[in-house]
Amino acid sequence: MKTLYLHIGTPKTATSSIQKFLKENWDVLQKHGYFFPESLHMYPGVNARRNAHFLVGKVQNEKGERDKKKETIYLKEGLQQIRDAFENYDHVILTDESIWYCLSYGKKTLLYDLKKEADEQNYQIKVIVYLRRQDKFLLSRWNQSVKQRTSHVSEMPCDQYFKMTQEKNEKIYQYDKKLDEIAKVIGKENLIVRRFVPESWRDGSIIHDFMHEIGMDVTSEFQELEENVNLRLDKNTTEIKRILNQESEFSEKEISYMGKYLKEISKTYIEKDTTEMLSKEELQQFLKKYEEGNYRVAEKYMKEEGPLFSDKIKDLPKWSPQNEGMLEEVILFFSKFMIDLKRTNDLQKNQIKDLKTELRKTETEFKVFQNKVRHPFRTILKRIFR
Repeated sequence: MKTLYLHIGTPKTATSSIQKFLKENWDVLQKHGYFFPESLHMYPGVNARRNAHFLVGKVQNEKGERDKKKETIYLKEGLQQIRDAFENYDHVILTDESIWYCLSYGKKTLLYDLKKEADEQNYQIKVIVYLRRQDKFLLSRWNQSVKQRTSHVSEMPCDQYFKMTQEKNEKIYQYDKKLDEIAKVIGKENLIVRRFVPESWRDGSIIHDFMHEIGMDVTSEFQELEENVNLRLDKNTTEIKRILNQESEFSEKEISYMGKYLKEISKTYIEKDTTEMLSKEELQQFLKKYEEGNYRVAEKYMKEEGPLFSDKIKDLPKWSPQNEGMLEEVILFFSKFMIDLKRTNDLQKNQIKDLKTELRKTETEFKVFQNKVRHPFRTILKRIFR
């Protein structure tokens, strides 16, 4: 039976890397009967490789108001794209990490509607979801929000976000309940649940693991990714970025420009960190709420006994913005920023200098030309008697 693979995240489980791999190996996938559709429309702040975003994406008109009519049009076009794809391929792959959240808050009926479409068009839906331990999921979501400056959350200190998200977004951390809701619609046998834990991945690779779950193993035909996509910021650069996010005078383009230097710094410092954003006691209390549900997930959806995740929590001091390394990273950030501006300025000065030299040369040649035009006979005589 033809199969629609719907990869729904969760957020910060290497979804960007998976999407990039699928895009870069588009031709190979098609050769083996798998189709990874291109996004028909662009959404602000959403990478085009998130080709399932038409299922949940919000559209705004010229006035900045939500345009539900256009959302419906985009949805119908996306569904038609799937129908057309199944005319030539047995497997279609859609992916968007925001679906996990939307199933709880934005579009609770999404799977019911999609299942109805699948039944009418005679194809099956398999949902793929990667889960990471709830504390890591929470902290990575906060880090991503700060990095991308997506909403008011990007200005929140971690402690404030930790409290807020438990009060308002509790459902997305209740893995067992959410998986039960999904299985109720598409069937337990069509729900693929994997851990976001490298030790559990096929060949130790998230890419190889994902491809294996959709029925294909990565061979030499495929082009492997050179590096991970969408790396997080380290704790100090996240704090610098959070402060920058609060400045309303900075445009998105300017914030993004400064952000690239923070990413460069993070590559050096992210492995050196010996702190946690939350205390050991806070983490233990938080994880305790999901312990029983996680056991159910392991048993029901992975057919395993024991815990879904390791309960090990590092006994590290809680991070503080007044830590010893902060000043060093702040100095390095502004140094890189200023040096780049100087180099750009020097390059522009040299370009202007070269343009001025070229302009003077052109002016001289033009004067010679003018002189020849004014005295054509003298020029001809000179050539004759030269």
